[in-house]
Amino acid sequence: MEKDIETIKKIIREDYDRKVKKFSDLNEFNKVIIIGDSMVAYLNLNKFGLAKEVINQGIAGDTTIGVIKRLDLAIRLKPSKVILSIGSNDIVLTDLTLQETVENIIKIKEEIEAKSNSKVYVMNLTPVLRDHEITNMDYVSSRTNDDIKKINKELKKQIVKEQYINIYDELIDKDGSLNLKYTTDGIHLNPEGYEIYLNFIHQIMKQ
Repeated sequence: MEKDIETIKKIIREDYDRKVKKFSDLNEFNKVIIIGDSMVAYLNLNKFGLAKEVINQGIAGDTTIGVIKRLDLAIRLKPSKVILSIGSNDIVLTDLTLQETVENIIKIKEEIEAKSNSKVYVMNLTPVLRDHEITNMDYVSSRTNDDIKKINKELKKQIVKEQYINIYDELIDKDGSLNLKYTTDGIHLNPEGYEIYLNFIHQIMKQ
């Protein structure tokens, strides 16, 4: 598993650099920007008819540390709204404590709002499905729903209700895991899972 994680980290670093360069070339202002990890990166805006209204700044494998480093790429575009979906990878790809991940998410939110006058909506962390035949443990790794719920609980305490987006509860099954019908590998969403994700985005855009 350690070797697998190191391989994944190398791929992530290379993709991060490519995406940062791509985001640096953007010149579309006053749009909704979605910032995050693979949950955002794999969101096909064209498929859902949102490409003209929304900018996707997702990078697969990204962490709160990576987002902090690239925040200016979003702030300079003076977005009308920002949707933030980040934090799960911190559990497996960084040495941050759960509380430090929460603090970073709040820091990201506050910095964007202070520098761009944009309202930032924070999606809580999505659940995982462990111990199933479809589960890819290279991706799920050591993250657990217990840790994810601890982060979400703290975020809920610190973010006003209208800006805290509780997608977690919409994706779980009766056992509290990511519902099998919404996932491809125990962590990433399939088209049906993204329908739920998109419903929240549409709600935010109407506000």
